[in-house]
Amino acid sequence: MSLVILPLTIQTTAALVSLLGTLLVVSVVVYLFKTSSDYEEKSSAKAKVYRMRDRYFLGLALTILIVLITSLSMLPYPKFHKNPDSVVTVVAMQWLWKMAPEAIAADQDLVAFAGKNEITLPVDKLIEFRVTSADVNHNFAIYNSKGTLIAQTQAMPKYYNNLQYKFTEKGEYEVLCLEYCGMPHAYMVAKIHIE
Repeated sequence: MSLVILPLTIQTTAALVSLLGTLLVVSVVVYLFKTSSDYEEKSSAKAKVYRMRDRYFLGLALTILIVLITSLSMLPYPKFHKNPDSVVTVVAMQWLWKMAPEAIAADQDLVAFAGKNEITLPVDKLIEFRVTSADVNHNFAIYNSKGTLIAQTQAMPKYYNNLQYKFTEKGEYEVLCLEYCGMPHAYMVAKIHIE
């Protein structure tokens, strides 16, 4: 029987760090309870608690600093950002989506953008969706045929969010808005066909 060791993901690493931090805090509290039950003179007990508190604070501050510096270097955005195989511009507006496989100029009128409510994209290719809004905040959410949310990002006026996703299965995907944007919000649906 062989032992299989799986690589740690960012989420697993964060969970382990949180668990270790919790165990450290619990052990310090248990230690303080255990040592405080012995009878000591008030002034010596007070001095002992203050020394322990100072050590605990410095240790905690050092640990937080090390974890912060380490975790900042592990942020996924620059590390996992790859060059996409194709770019799709997405413009949200009340109450429709416009998608097209083209880049648009920063000063282009978004209402006049010539995208469509349906788009066909290739399977197993890294697609970068450049998402913006022509009016109010929206949320660009992609659902698979089983109704599972697979990717999402905010669509905000005068700002582009880049969402990279690789569709690994052919089929029909639905785009819904997850940010309430008015009465017909529920009808703000688009289709992505993956072939």
